[in-house]
Amino acid sequence: MNNLGDTYPIKKRWLVVGWPGVCGVASQVIQKLDQGFGAETVAFSSAVNAFEIEEIAIRNGVVFPGQIPKLTFRNAKLGNSHDLLLFQPERQPETGVLDLCRSVLRTAVSQGVTRVISFAAQPSTVDPRETPGVSYCCTDSIFGNEVSGRGVPPILEGKIKGMNGLMLLAAQEQGLPAVCLVGEVPSQGLQMLNPKTTKALLRVFLHLTGAQLDLSYMDKNIQVHEEYMLELMSTMSGTIIKSEFHEVEYSKAENAKLEQLFQEAAIDRNSAMFLKSELDRLGLYLQFEDRFLDLFRDCS
Repeated sequence: MNNLGDTYPIKKRWLVVGWPGVCGVASQVIQKLDQGFGAETVAFSSAVNAFEIEEIAIRNGVVFPGQIPKLTFRNAKLGNSHDLLLFQPERQPETGVLDLCRSVLRTAVSQGVTRVISFAAQPSTVDPRETPGVSYCCTDSIFGNEVSGRGVPPILEGKIKGMNGLMLLAAQEQGLPAVCLVGEVPSQGLQMLNPKTTKALLRVFLHLTGAQLDLSYMDKNIQVHEEYMLELMSTMSGTIIKSEFHEVEYSKAENAKLEQLFQEAAIDRNSAMFLKSELDRLGLYLQFEDRFLDLFRDCS
């Protein structure tokens, strides 16, 4: 761990984490906070053992090993009793995920962190025109009561997959109160960024911290996204209506292919969009809708 604390004096901070996940909402929240508050780098954390090199770089015909993702901590000054320590990795690791969370927390504690906040997305049937709901889970009831007092309901039952959830376990081991804020995203648009859910999470976060940030610049992108989602849903509705009025036949080979795609999507949800396109092509989405949505019942 490299520390720039000599330049930036350690102050009480809240660690704010955004590992890449569903619809990119966690990463986008950190990015907007970083830009809005003019954050500056204060520390780095090593992750050599957690990531595999996935590509090569080429310069003038000569190959070099691809880069390991950088784990950078950036300080955002709020001007009140605490600052924000923003942590936004480029991607989630392949191995040693909980150990990496613990390493991140050790670095954060050395930087004066007293609380931890992460973010996740929950696929749902929310209408793109509605404001996405935000709920939470936390490590202790005291922090939970504080979040509830701000009008955010708790998650009664569910799971959070990936690093944004595991950060809470690592924080709990360090004796730090931690919360994960979970925003709804329409299940039809899981392959794209969702600025509306990002804004909903940001508003709750700012209300929780007492900080102020103008988010009106996000409205244009939200409108474009909303219009696209409505068009997408209209197209899907047309496919469903056709399937209801005409019996759809498909071969054993196509059935075997769908089963394989479902198995691949259960392991790697990034494969689910190809599965979805195949179901749409065959006019079978309505028949398999519940099974498809089951792939995304958990948060991430």
